[in-house]
Amino acid sequence: MWLEQVSVTNCRIIGQCQLDLAPRANVFIGGNASGKSSLVEALSLLSRGRSWRTVRSQELIRHGEETLTVAGRIADGIIQGSYPIGISRSGRETRIRINHADVHQQSELSSHLPLTIIHPDSVALITGPPAQRRALLDWIAFYRNSEFHPLWKNGQRILRQRNACLRDSAQRYALGYWNEQLARSIPGIHQQRQEALQALQAALQALAFPHPAIDQLRLILGTGFPQGVTLEPDSLLTFFQRHEDQELRAGVSLYGPHRGDLQVLLEGLPAARIASRGELKLLGVALLLAQSQAISPSATKRGIIAIDDLASELDTENQVLLFRVLGQTGQQQIITGTRLPESAFIQGDTRLFHVEQGQFQPR
Repeated sequence: MWLEQVSVTNCRIIGQCQLDLAPRANVFIGGNASGKSSLVEALSLLSRGRSWRTVRSQELIRHGEETLTVAGRIADGIIQGSYPIGISRSGRETRIRINHADVHQQSELSSHLPLTIIHPDSVALITGPPAQRRALLDWIAFYRNSEFHPLWKNGQRILRQRNACLRDSAQRYALGYWNEQLARSIPGIHQQRQEALQALQAALQALAFPHPAIDQLRLILGTGFPQGVTLEPDSLLTFFQRHEDQELRAGVSLYGPHRGDLQVLLEGLPAARIASRGELKLLGVALLLAQSQAISPSATKRGIIAIDDLASELDTENQVLLFRVLGQTGQQQIITGTRLPESAFIQGDTRLFHVEQGQFQPR
């Protein structure tokens, strides 16, 4: 499975483009503000329904235009054919189509395009808030197990209802019910994340990134509860009852999977505290590559890796290391930069594009 064609209309600086992509490597070269990152944002919208740069999709629509559209054609090795997918945004309206049929859930579109994006802010995966590291695991769980997304959505619904009870005394009567519902939902979510972590660790080991920092890396999944709390419904319900006064004062749920963190450790200490800037970038890249490998365990549903501004992510030496690792993955690559990457990246099946003022030309 790979993206053989993509067309973008009215995404930031891009007015209109249609690109035929190579199944392995595609390299886009251009100056700053030429439209390279806009292309990656368009792909992010197609895969995940949003950009990593803004939560307001209205900002992606080209100035003076009303509708943004991104469409692609997926080559599927199982059916030995291809089919179209697409998303359009206009104001608050979103339309999603898969194989000429309207669908109503972004998750359905995401399942067809497993995209991992490495961008200049990817170091925040290590140094930033826990939500980013939870998302790393949640995307793996989403693609590997069809049961995870309903579990996660139900957990989010329960959490919203419980928080409303904690904030609003008029709804306090229902707190006991939502305590029970939350206690029942937690074990399944945590188990799925544990399995995702195992897949991430296995992928990281299989990639064999030749760098000491990667060899020393240790990942530990926190539960979102104090150490020693058993993640069984009865034990969790008792815990919530004992900490009810504390959460009522806070007006929000203080414990649960939404508070869990994936600890990234080097030599037993948080990597964010002891690693150099270069090591932090490399660790972030390694984890994202491992995520891409973990979400697509079979050759028929391989992931897509987009690296925006390669040179800002890694120095020349680590770019060469990255090339060695990418060669193992078998995944489609979309790489942007202000200059051509190291010669190791440019193979016979690499497709090169020049980008200027939102226009894309094959080189």
